[in-house]
Amino acid sequence: MEKRIDKDLVGKFKAVVQGPDADLLKEFLDMLYYRHEEHDREPVTAEDWAAIRQGREAIRRGEFFTLEELEKELGL
Repeated sequence: MEKRIDKDLVGKFKAVVQGPDADLLKEFLDMLYYRHEEHDREPVTAEDWAAIRQGREAIRRGEFFTLEELEKELGL
């Protein structure tokens, strides 16, 4: 039996993929698509998504260390 495509869902997808959370949606879809190949089958919680969003917002504001800066800070 063939599943029908939910037009409302497609519309929401198109709206999100054109907005500021497009990269997040793409990562989420990749995670769902490939999760059968992964060993980690734990669901992503609302808290996980909130932390991901906060991290992305911090990066957009320039609040991050490069690997080189971190290594220097740690004396490596």
